[in-house]
Amino acid sequence: MSGTAARTLLDTAFGDGARLTALLDARNTTTCDSKPWLHYVALVPRGWDGHSGPPVLSDSPPVILESNTDFHRWTWDRARVRLTLCAGELPKVLGQLHLQAHEVWWVHALDADSVGMSIKALASLCQPGASVHTTPSWAALADWHAAGFAQLEPSAPEQAQALPDHGQVAGLAATLSRLTFAPAWPVRRSRQAHRVNVHRPARCVVVGAGVSGAAIADAMARRAWAVTVVEADTQAAQGGSGVPAALIAPLPSADDNPATRLTRHGLRWMRQTLHSLSASGLLHQGLDWEASGVTRVLETGERQWQADGLWLRPAALVRAWLAHPQIRFCGGYQVARISRQDACWQLDGEDGRPLAQAELVVFANALGCQKVLFPADMEPRAASALSMLRAAYGTVSLGLTGGLAHVPAAPVNGAGSLIPALPGPRHAETRRWLVGADFSAQPLPIAQAHAANLHRMQALAPDMLAAWHDEAANQLPDALAHWQGQRCISHDRMPLVGPLLPAPDASLWVSAGMGARGMAWAGVCAEWLASRISGEPWPLARDLARHMDSQRSRTFIRDKT
Repeated sequence: MSGTAARTLLDTAFGDGARLTALLDARNTTTCDSKPWLHYVALVPRGWDGHSGPPVLSDSPPVILESNTDFHRWTWDRARVRLTLCAGELPKVLGQLHLQAHEVWWVHALDADSVGMSIKALASLCQPGASVHTTPSWAALADWHAAGFAQLEPSAPEQAQALPDHGQVAGLAATLSRLTFAPAWPVRRSRQAHRVNVHRPARCVVVGAGVSGAAIADAMARRAWAVTVVEADTQAAQGGSGVPAALIAPLPSADDNPATRLTRHGLRWMRQTLHSLSASGLLHQGLDWEASGVTRVLETGERQWQADGLWLRPAALVRAWLAHPQIRFCGGYQVARISRQDACWQLDGEDGRPLAQAELVVFANALGCQKVLFPADMEPRAASALSMLRAAYGTVSLGLTGGLAHVPAAPVNGAGSLIPALPGPRHAETRRWLVGADFSAQPLPIAQAHAANLHRMQALAPDMLAAWHDEAANQLPDALAHWQGQRCISHDRMPLVGPLLPAPDASLWVSAGMGARGMAWAGVCAEWLASRISGEPWPLARDLARHMDSQRSRTFIRDKT
């Protein structure tokens, strides 16, 4: 929030969202520019379906929180409210939250086996002075005092319906008891070890204008930061983000591993982002992206339909993100050195010319950060992880779809991916198919890469490939076009997102190592990074975030490249 006040409300009985609806109605009727942002964090049952939620969510793509500790976030800029819904059983979800609540609505059934544990977990999520509104039966429990809560006089019925500065909130019992978190012992913990506290105008430099960098720039600009994006190329969306189109699809696994969970979060976040940018006229559905669904081909040959899958043009998405009025793009700026000057960082070019200066710097330029950052100055685990970033190369092949027969109705994904009828930037242009991509330690010769991609196409859409080969024009050497680029991968194939310096210094951050899933992961990783910088509730469960943290302990997977 770049120094602006914000308040956090935790609601353990979201129900049909009546309290949220009343709150949004109240804040929408007043000028909210001077009001603090409100972070509304609510618990819902596993399997929660957005169709049963409040009407305000009907304008967003449908969401189902199907797993325990499955989180999702919505934002209403006019009302200055961010809603984060968290699915699962109360004790388990409380342990996965990362927040400091100012207000708590604690209304749910008593469970004798978990009462004490739940109250203790709640205490770890409350700021000193936080108010807890609950039922008399809950307030009568002795566990509150042991956890540091003190009971206040019961609220009058008319007072029980109001939250200070947040409007009228309906839907609770007529008579409530109120407690406050006022422990007799000093609270030494810091639930926001890394946080930037600066006054406006707060400046942020993002190094790199690919999908990761543009997502971070947008997330910070929406939090009132003045953002400068520095890019070595003269145009944005180069490098791995320059691929003509990308497919985003669920990544199922038997154990619901961290990559699967992050892809699920990222796909939901991306669908919501694409709809929002299209509503504002910055993207065009059908040209820049399409909620097409994806057919997944298993190793057994079985085909499964994934309705949530979509394709998009990364360059169009990057341009839409960078269009925010708080963002300034500087192309052709190669960062060679970074140095600290009082409270600011200065970035210099290869000729020593100053390029930018800011209180906060985020590196999102993939392997390029290794050439600028000095491990000796970084937190040891972050330095180690950064040093192990490496490149993986990929090539996609493109051909004319034209009047081909047997073209799949939707993209196909498996050992490679196929977008069968990618439209041109304008409706009148001929559609093309796109297939790829390898994941190799060195760039493949183009002829070899084309052969490998056609082999993938044989597995994904054999009838379409046969029809394409039947066209005489497709036997010519120039029948296939290509794109070739590199991705940045980490030691364990999970992204590196977070601070680079030891706590409490939070002025230098990184977002890298997205690998082949950058289009799915970049948006939700940017939202998590911006939430950490701003001291907001996290949009991800703590156990998932631990696998993405730039300062996580090192773990390894078997190298398959």
